[in-house]
Amino acid sequence: MNSDVMFDELKKELFDKFFQRNPHLATIIGIHDPYDCLLPKGDTAKVLEDFETLKQYANRMKETISYDELNSANRVDWEVLEAAVEMTRFEVNEQRQHELNPDAFSIVGAAFALMLTNDYAPLEKRIEAMISRMEKLPQYMKEFRSRFENTKPVKLWTEVALESAQQLPGLFMFVMQASKGKISDALHSKLEKAVTALMDPFQEHLAWLQSLKARTTDDWALGREKFEKLVNLRRLGMSSEEILQLGYKYLSDLKAERTKIAAEISPGRSVDEVMEAVEAKSPKTFEEALDATRRAMEDAKRFIIEKDLATVYEDDRLIVEETPAFIAPLIPFAALSMPSRFDKPMIGVYMVTRPKDAANLGKHLNFASIRNTAVHEAFPGHFLQGSVSNRSSLVHYLLAGGLETVEGWAHYCEQMMLERGFLSGLEARLIQVNYAIFRAVRIIVDVKLSRGEMRFEEAVDMLMKETAMPHEAATAEVRRYTQSPGYPLSYLLGKHLILQLREEIKRKMGAEFTDKFFHDTITANGYLPAAMVKNIIELKTA
Repeated sequence: MNSDVMFDELKKELFDKFFQRNPHLATIIGIHDPYDCLLPKGDTAKVLEDFETLKQYANRMKETISYDELNSANRVDWEVLEAAVEMTRFEVNEQRQHELNPDAFSIVGAAFALMLTNDYAPLEKRIEAMISRMEKLPQYMKEFRSRFENTKPVKLWTEVALESAQQLPGLFMFVMQASKGKISDALHSKLEKAVTALMDPFQEHLAWLQSLKARTTDDWALGREKFEKLVNLRRLGMSSEEILQLGYKYLSDLKAERTKIAAEISPGRSVDEVMEAVEAKSPKTFEEALDATRRAMEDAKRFIIEKDLATVYEDDRLIVEETPAFIAPLIPFAALSMPSRFDKPMIGVYMVTRPKDAANLGKHLNFASIRNTAVHEAFPGHFLQGSVSNRSSLVHYLLAGGLETVEGWAHYCEQMMLERGFLSGLEARLIQVNYAIFRAVRIIVDVKLSRGEMRFEEAVDMLMKETAMPHEAATAEVRRYTQSPGYPLSYLLGKHLILQLREEIKRKMGAEFTDKFFHDTITANGYLPAAMVKNIIELKTA
């Protein structure tokens, strides 16, 4: 048996075991039977056993398979698996969120939401599976609480977990309301009984979270040393200090550019006044805004094909629709529901939420923003990259963690489509620069928060000052940043790395360089870290 066959069998064995232990993730990637009816264990032992399993398979890989005999695709998988072991070691032993963050539902909540919103099976079948999972939730919550018998969770995260736990019963009430009349009376009665049976266990869990407050810690920052290690593990090619200074430079340059563009659009008026004028150029009704969004996404898709900028698979489709009323409270503006890894064909849904106040329509659904959003979210942004990358190795999908490639690509696409002429005019550029300023602030706040050099309130104040974000929204942003060190910086840094790579490859290839070659290589490897994408492109151009 050759090395490639042996490695493929080892990977299959690893993932079979992984999905048995993590059935919620099987649901998310589109493997539904028998996993949709199951939940993972909730205790610390499960977290440690997952890590041990990953290590064991990586060791078997090294002991039984020759890297030099593998094809190029499997060599990349080998490198991803090795990197995943080191990143998981850091997460389990040093970051330790499984012992510091008492949010039980961040792990399984996404699977419940997907079963509700994705039409991958008849509603009755999905409801049956959700009921089965609801019946297992009390045991999962009990096991999860055991993680914190001898640890002190973070106070801020405990408060967030309490708010999250208070919201989950509402999700199940949504399910009951939305399914009434759409499933059999017998099944609806069974659903109602399952939801009612969860109320006491939920109250017990809420009381436990309240009791945790007395023994929490205020310290949530990774600290400089650990954050530096995280940056190094991600192979970003820069130190955290270099990333921070890049953020400051971008912020300064972008603010100056925004002022210049605003003055060109409307001399003598402030940036805020010009932004208000741009936002006023919007569809008259929500229905018109929804139609404009559909047209913009189709226009962007057609432009990419006509200009030969990237490969677009004919069967892949993105549907634009109004956010269903029963989940609108969970999606304040819009959300992209990507096709799962194993969906055939790849069909995504972009949901747009109707504003509560029609006067606010232009805030997010003005004409300039609609076209920019079409590029960022649909073509050639997240949807195109995600649907193409879904065809790549399952190892990439589950273990690679290339945040800077995923988020940086969509941000890069905004600039690239302006350069190529799909987006045009000063107003389009003003919208882009305004978004980029937010992402520059994210770099600064992310690095300083994670290193313990900025207080929570200082981060909120900076977001409010530099992006005009309301206090409530800025607070929610910073809460997320404290739980995801290194993620907020990935947007603008990822774009920076892609632009840098594009220039390097242009110089190397000269007249042979094409946008399509460069873009197709990134979309096909969109879940990989930027450093691995760079290696693949360099091998292709050697």
